[in-house]
Amino acid sequence: MRIPPFNDAHMHFMLEGKPLTPDSLPAVRDAYVGCGILSVSDMGHRSRIGLQAKALFHSDPDAGIKIKSAGYAIYKKGTYGSFLGKGVSGSSEIREAVDEIADAGADFLKVINSGIVSVKGPGLVTEGGFSPEELNLLDEAARSRNLHMVCHANSDTAVQNALAAGAVSIEHGYFISHDTLHRMAEERVEWIPTLFALLTIAGLFPAAEQARIEKIVQGHLSSVSYAASIGVRLRVGTDSGSKGVAHGRAFFDEMQLFGKAGLSLQQIISAACMDASEIAKGNFIEVDQDFIASRTLRSVFIGGRQLSGDKG
Repeated sequence: MRIPPFNDAHMHFMLEGKPLTPDSLPAVRDAYVGCGILSVSDMGHRSRIGLQAKALFHSDPDAGIKIKSAGYAIYKKGTYGSFLGKGVSGSSEIREAVDEIADAGADFLKVINSGIVSVKGPGLVTEGGFSPEELNLLDEAARSRNLHMVCHANSDTAVQNALAAGAVSIEHGYFISHDTLHRMAEERVEWIPTLFALLTIAGLFPAAEQARIEKIVQGHLSSVSYAASIGVRLRVGTDSGSKGVAHGRAFFDEMQLFGKAGLSLQQIISAACMDASEIAKGNFIEVDQDFIASRTLRSVFIGGRQLSGDKG
């Protein structure tokens, strides 16, 4: 079976939560290309390493990978997000930060609009995010620089506020409601649920907290299942670069979880792959019907040139 190359819709140029060095970028590129991932969306780090990767590989016609990068994220000063980007408070700092990101060559604006999932109780999210008024200003400033806003958002309120402000995609989206998913389907907003990244750290916690994480992930799987049933635009994103999430290989783990959520093979391929027009350009992967379970590609083609089609 021939399908378009994969697109990792949410990754970071980090390793175990720490930024990559420029000399390590080629190895990371090879990890993606070897798994048939020829396009990635970098969600940023305060070091701006993703912009360096973009510059490095876009200048190389044989690199084989397309990179879109946020450069670094914007977060509410004093709350979650310091390792990912720049903290802001007030309208002048917001506008200055957006202009700085645009001038640096970012492809989109990444906004941290909540904290992260807390293991201390069901439905809990750590402190973070902006007011509706601040989100509106962030989106307005981004669009004035021809950038779209994507939002890291956990909790239904955080997601709703992001949607109201004009976010074109929701990253993570834990504890999202069915009503909000219906709104996302109607407004054609993408959702990158990043299932594997939370599940993979469960083993680092004591038994009670591990069970709580697994229950949260089960709820997230149910939300993904419902989202698929009503036509939400789902995308496979791994959060690679986070602790325990390997570049390239984690893509198969994420696809397996999409399958566990009940999505069909065709739905998973739609969420995982680049546009079908890539095939006409000679960019595609050849797979067997069971490629997600076997984590094996038959071959990877770039510009019609066959690479060693290895394993994911």
